[in-house]
Amino acid sequence: MNRSSRGWLIASGILSIFVGLLALGSPLLFSLMLVQFLGIFALVSGVISLVVAIFGKGVVSRGLSAFFAVIRIAAGVILLYCIPSGLNLITLIFAAYLMVEGIFSIFGAFRIRQHRGWIFMLINGIITLAFGVMVYVHWPTGAAWILGFFLGLSLLFHGLWQLMIALSAPPPSASAIA
Repeated sequence: MNRSSRGWLIASGILSIFVGLLALGSPLLFSLMLVQFLGIFALVSGVISLVVAIFGKGVVSRGLSAFFAVIRIAAGVILLYCIPSGLNLITLIFAAYLMVEGIFSIFGAFRIRQHRGWIFMLINGIITLAFGVMVYVHWPTGAAWILGFFLGLSLLFHGLWQLMIALSAPPPSASAIA
């Protein structure tokens, strides 16, 4: 691992830990902010895609591109006006995401067993998979707070494994720096 990638891994780990702690401190607020952010993102990206579909040069399928842009705009508007329903749906999608991420992290950890610190990636995968199952079990009754809480925990553990991998890597040799 070179010095630059090690630095980015440490910075990413610290940022993940920081955002994770914020989400844990206020899970309901974080959940609602996440739904609003996704609604705004869908709306803005849909408008941009629609403009490109109508006025852009080299757009292969204007009709199909415009259709998907309108779908994205509608999804953004629905998320912004129906935040509780959007929160329920996003929580269900999040549960599936955590389960898939956990499975891939577990398999990925076994693929990098030759690296020191791989066990932290394995632990992260197991915990993330367990979080996904727990979110699904408590859906939809706990959707209001569970999204922010478990996303915060996932980010916290993700940041910890990134830091452990980066800090457990041997420092670059003098010949590698020059």
